[in-house]
Amino acid sequence: MKAEHINPFLKSTIETFKTMVGITVTPGKLYLRKEPNNADISGVIGLSGDIRGAVVMAYPLATALKICSKFLGEEIKELNASVADCIGEIANIITGFAKKDLQTLHLSISLPSIVRGQGHVVDMPKEAPVMCIPFDTELGSFVMEVSMVDK
Repeated sequence: MKAEHINPFLKSTIETFKTMVGITVTPGKLYLRKEPNNADISGVIGLSGDIRGAVVMAYPLATALKICSKFLGEEIKELNASVADCIGEIANIITGFAKKDLQTLHLSISLPSIVRGQGHVVDMPKEAPVMCIPFDTELGSFVMEVSMVDK
């Protein structure tokens, strides 16, 4: 996976959270996933075209509730359908914005899927590395996982 393929997702995440949620997200150091990230809810977008893979936005429950409360403009205290919709919509917006900067890959993106469950793992194509970008915010931290492999 090339840096020019990761940078659009990084840029899109920063812009989406600034515009849609009204918060600043600070990226941490990228790392290759060796162990599953500790997430309670994830938004997953499949990628197809010249490559195949996925983008996963993985959140601890407390962070997801705070982000969705801010995004939706109402306090949300428990995991429910609104939170699942919100997490899926944020993943969709981020991936859609990133796609504009990856036009040479002729990407198609799937509808968002939501995975719930404490400490769940979203499996990626085995032959593709999974690059992780941790983000810190005033509402908590989360991780973006990006995996791409040539067809």
